Amino acid sequence: MKIKSIKILIIGLLVSSFNSCLDYLDVSDELSGGLSSFDQVFSNVDYTKRWYANVYSNMPNYSRFCNANGMGGIWSAYTDEVYNRWANNTGRYNDWNATNNTSERWVELYQRIRQANIFLEKAKPIVEEGGPNAATLTQAEVDRYKANVRFMRALYHFYLMELNGPIPVITQSFTLDDELDIPRNSLDEVIDFIDTEIKEAIPGMEQEPYHDNESFRAVPTKGVALAVLAKLWMYAASPLYNGEYTEALQLQNKDGKYLFPAKDESKKQKALDACKAFIHYAEENNRYELYRVMSNGVLDPDQSVYGVFQEYNREIIWATSVTSWGGADGNDYDTFTTPRSESKGLGDIAVVQELVDDFYMKDGLPIKNTSFLSKSPLYSETGFGTYNGVEVSNMYIDREPRFYNTVTFSGKRWHISNKEVQFYRGGNADNRVEGSPRTGYLLYKRVNRTVHMDSPGVKSKFRPSIIFRLADFYLLYAEALNEVTPSDPDVLEYVNRVRERAGLPKLEELNPAIKGDQNLQREAIRRERRIELATEGQRYFDVRRWMIAENAPGEGGQGGNFHGMNMYGNKTTFHTRTVIHDRSFKRKNYFDPIPYAAIQKSEQLVQNPGW
Repeated sequence: MKIKSIKILIIGLLVSSFNSCLDYLDVSDELSGGLSSFDQVFSNVDYTKRWYANVYSNMPNYSRFCNANGMGGIWSAYTDEVYNRWANNTGRYNDWNATNNTSERWVELYQRIRQANIFLEKAKPIVEEGGPNAATLTQAEVDRYKANVRFMRALYHFYLMELNGPIPVITQSFTLDDELDIPRNSLDEVIDFIDTEIKEAIPGMEQEPYHDNESFRAVPTKGVALAVLAKLWMYAASPLYNGEYTEALQLQNKDGKYLFPAKDESKKQKALDACKAFIHYAEENNRYELYRVMSNGVLDPDQSVYGVFQEYNREIIWATSVTSWGGADGNDYDTFTTPRSESKGLGDIAVVQELVDDFYMKDGLPIKNTSFLSKSPLYSETGFGTYNGVEVSNMYIDREPRFYNTVTFSGKRWHISNKEVQFYRGGNADNRVEGSPRTGYLLYKRVNRTVHMDSPGVKSKFRPSIIFRLADFYLLYAEALNEVTPSDPDVLEYVNRVRERAGLPKLEELNPAIKGDQNLQREAIRRERRIELATEGQRYFDVRRWMIAENAPGEGGQGGNFHGMNMYGNKTTFHTRTVIHDRSFKRKNYFDPIPYAAIQKSEQLVQNPGW
């Protein structure tokens, strides 16, 4: 796998190879590699900075679709967005258990938390290391590094909580001889810890985004911190975390301490306050703004929804500096989203029909009646029409720009060769032997339209791997506001900003009755998150925090029959909704289990309900 990196955080952090240092940077054996004590590490400027940089090594990387890493993009394949064989091979489409979870975060993130704790305890200024021309580390630098490390420690606790619920809060390092056997903190304690840590770290963090300086693009700023607080309190106020997961309400530590709280309506106001704080910061001096491409003074929705993922821009709140798109000559995202009709294409990340059906038509209406909008008259389930000079199913004609930027469908022209992509039996992209693409659709989102292997090829193009972007938080703000004050016009205002960038009309123009109706607005916001943030690592956690994952497929459900096209059909019979596989979802799947190995080693950890 080819990984492209840009400079991060501080000039010089990565100028030396980590390879020779990984032994001592590994928190399980940090005193090897010729270093006999922490004093040697934290009395050396270069070693200290390397240790600091290593704290960041478990930032989410949503470009990593093609392995089961818990901090990667595999979550899209575990939800009603895409199917891929890596997800299938993990067993999570079936009734998996705590012994065979290959996408857990527990081990890696607690290792990184320990790394952070050691830094917070040991890092110090170094101003007289080797004479007047030697490298130094000032008190101001140490203070800034420690503020950032406190933030990262809190963030890692957040990502553990997101997946596992109540977790042990770890605020000190343990020696290699210590037995790390700590009971779980209550969910409220975890949330309060993360909230307090981030708020106390903010004054020492960088206060502005650094989109124009590639040396600082991955640095966590005040804006990033406020974004995490917004997400934290949205989770805290959502049904799964706020007293509505009844199976969890009786879960206790072995000393009788209850781990899940009863429902608390006041958390909705806290969520709204946190979202407002971020929105105020974002809009003050236009720190962040939705990415838009204008052509002769007119918005170009297609280029806007495409371009936001292709370069650093002011919609991005935080992105990683290392991505794994792979390039056209790699073995990762680019090749697996390229159809087999193209050079090097492996065509193996398949969009499920349920996501295809949820995109709007170009008039902003859905393909079937919903609670908040009626069916578009433009949609036809049968017959064929012309798209870009090719005869295609009417299902794919007159759809919204985000559909065309997300889905490769049979008959679409590939942007490099201009050849039709045909997935039906006998078509140029058909590969039924290996079952790719399983659904008759490929994921197209984030594909760069210049990357190809034809001479002269553009084998790879850097794209930021986005962790947070503004559209996500516009929709979170609308969601929080709707739960507290549904009559506030900002509810629809912030949803409509996202829709309008995609070239769609305002919701109230399509249905005046939606205005101020909490239930209708709630459904509209959830649908907008489903479409706008498709395959960006949010859906898996959204349907769980809303507790709609047990619904039927097509209604947020994560279990049951999922569909695609008929891969054994000819050009006509191909366009028939066909069950492509069955997925299991049980109530226990609302939270992941604590790894069985950790439970076995502990005398104090208790397991999540149902596991």
